[in-house]
Amino acid sequence: MAIPAHQHADEDQVLRLQTRRGDIRITGDTVHLPGPSAAAVQLAPGPLALMRALMKAQGAVLSREHLLAVLPHCGSEHALEMWVSRLRQSLPDPSMVKTVVKRGYRLVV
Repeated sequence: MAIPAHQHADEDQVLRLQTRRGDIRITGDTVHLPGPSAAAVQLAPGPLALMRALMKAQGAVLSREHLLAVLPHCGSEHALEMWVSRLRQSLPDPSMVKTVVKRGYRLVV
């Protein structure tokens, strides 16, 4: 399955989200996090796509079904759970990605 050209362009754009702690910014495959440590974290393509989706939701809960629809390379709920786990492991504060029981996932902003 080919990815439409507009998705490639979207993935290359800088994505920003204002949070209570400061701006979160994604450039390329790197997430720049706010805070005293000003951490920059490089992510693999799957967790990066998940982080982009969560940032675009601006703290709203995204259901598993929605995430599977917008993350076409994910493929299954098990793969989604693995991406969530890998994203949490990569972040200095794993609690940034919250599981909302029976609803989905959200980014704590």
